[in-house]
Amino acid sequence: MASYNCSYLRSLFRLFCFAPLLCCGCQLVPFSTSSSVVNQAPETKDSQQENLTVEKTSDSPFGLQANELVQQALGHYSNGELKQAKILLASAREIDPGHIGTFEIEAQLSYDMGDQNQFLQSLRAIRAASPHDSEKQSAIGTLFFQAGQTEEGISCLKRAIELKPYNEDYALKLAAFYEQTGMTGEAQNVLLRALHTTPGSRRLPIALGRVCEANQQWDQARIYYAMVVNHFPKNHVWRKHFARCLYHSEHYSEAFEQFSICQKNDPESLSLSEMIAFGDSALRIGNLEKAQHVFDEISANHQRQLLHVEILRGLCAINRGQNISAKTIIDTARTKWPTDPTLLQVASLLPSL
Repeated sequence: MASYNCSYLRSLFRLFCFAPLLCCGCQLVPFSTSSSVVNQAPETKDSQQENLTVEKTSDSPFGLQANELVQQALGHYSNGELKQAKILLASAREIDPGHIGTFEIEAQLSYDMGDQNQFLQSLRAIRAASPHDSEKQSAIGTLFFQAGQTEEGISCLKRAIELKPYNEDYALKLAAFYEQTGMTGEAQNVLLRALHTTPGSRRLPIALGRVCEANQQWDQARIYYAMVVNHFPKNHVWRKHFARCLYHSEHYSEAFEQFSICQKNDPESLSLSEMIAFGDSALRIGNLEKAQHVFDEISANHQRQLLHVEILRGLCAINRGQNISAKTIIDTARTKWPTDPTLLQVASLLPSL
């Protein structure tokens, strides 16, 4: 089949790629991903090729006649005459049932006209006509998922991964789909397989760390975040994730070290909960001076006293032999929490002055 004017097709679809389609009740499906289905060029040796190419059907008179109808449909489409365009596309398909261009354009038409059933039929036709095109399988999978067709979306993404197992984008997308549907175990398995395939990836350990952290799998999460910190040693956002997971997995010495690096390089970077974990890590490894300093800093910076922080401050002072300071901390705390049993226990540890 002689290819139709692809640069015209590309520019035309760019005009409509951000329009919303109302599907599945009130769910909005952006069509920006679908434009990549239409605009995706088959792989060529020249990856910088400017003009888009489209799958060819036949150079027979039937194929050429179908091409002409598609061109006319595009003309009507550009003028906003959607119904006329749809009629012409139906005629083109009667002449050449395998003409993939008709399915791609009809998907956009159905999208613009709010016809979800036809939209999904067109996506299924494109999927069936492009079983070896990983980019189209990925893009169509996204649209299926956004339109509420989760199983079909996952199936398309799995096919894309089969076709290109070394493309981590597909694995990351499929894992995100699984996470959104609450299937975090499946998400983790997809990411693990991808990491085994591409062990040098910098993005897959981040995704695995976040999945494990969300599931409170602290020991596993710290392993992946260690890889991330190795890749991005100056990124203290990921270092904080690493430190938190070390703390929750009871690796207190390492957690203290990582929190210390974060605080040294960016004193304002640690949140309240991270500062508490930092101080508690120092306390657990016996660095009472640092623990006292951290808890005193928390108490000074947060006018609303935190009961557990005041308890830890008092314990630090008692263990350091600073009994007068400890008594002041505990007595002040008891004015706010006079009946707290833990605070009363700590007060009982104070020696008589």
